[in-house]
Amino acid sequence: MSAKPSASSDTTVELPAAVRKRLQTLRNRYGRQRTDDAGHRMELAVNRRRLQLAEINQQIADLEQRARVIRSELQGFGKGMTLLAEETIAEYERAFPEAWSPSSVLGYRVWVINGNGLIGARQVWETPVLVAECAEFPDVDEVPHTDNRCGRLGCGVYATKELKPLLDLHVRERDRNYAAGLVAMEGKVVEHEDGYRAARAEVVSMALIGQHREVYTTDSTVIAAAFTSPDEAIDSQWSRSLREPVLEHIEAHLTERMEERWI
Repeated sequence: MSAKPSASSDTTVELPAAVRKRLQTLRNRYGRQRTDDAGHRMELAVNRRRLQLAEINQQIADLEQRARVIRSELQGFGKGMTLLAEETIAEYERAFPEAWSPSSVLGYRVWVINGNGLIGARQVWETPVLVAECAEFPDVDEVPHTDNRCGRLGCGVYATKELKPLLDLHVRERDRNYAAGLVAMEGKVVEHEDGYRAARAEVVSMALIGQHREVYTTDSTVIAAAFTSPDEAIDSQWSRSLREPVLEHIEAHLTERMEERWI
């Protein structure tokens, strides 16, 4: 396909019609003159340049076509690179099931209550926020680890995906002096079949079950007080007498808060 010159790049070289007509008349009448040779040579030069220009225009058209092909190829490469990157990400996620989520990942935990605080599976929680540390490799960043360097279970703050199996495993209906909570996990979060390990977890909703009284709350001030002195928190003016079935009340409170935070 030839390039089509625009009006601004018009390279037409022609004698004005009146001049050409007068010149031809005089040639016919008197024959050719000395200056006709120079004019002829100039006409030849014009024709050569017309041919050169046509060749260049064709080259330009060929280059433009090639440029269109290359642009199309680059778009294809871009799509291919994206697909390969997504496949690589998926491969990483299959091998190392972790995530850095812009929003919190929610899970459930239980604690034992004593007069000094709330005791988790491995340690006392002094505040509603717990930041994970690796006992085996305390100087290594990006806990929880996913390369089994710190054992089969691994480091991190643990939480389960489902509440009922957690309660069934650790709590009976007649048990007292424990707490169950909904935690928001942030930072590096490693997903497992039944739960998560996280770099950081914060309690956002709680059920405190004392010997005779209970507290259900999402108030951050009340939650903080429960970690400072759970017995006093349970016996305070905002607690109420224990109601049965206790486990159903816990499930109703925490799962409702879970649904509210996802909406």
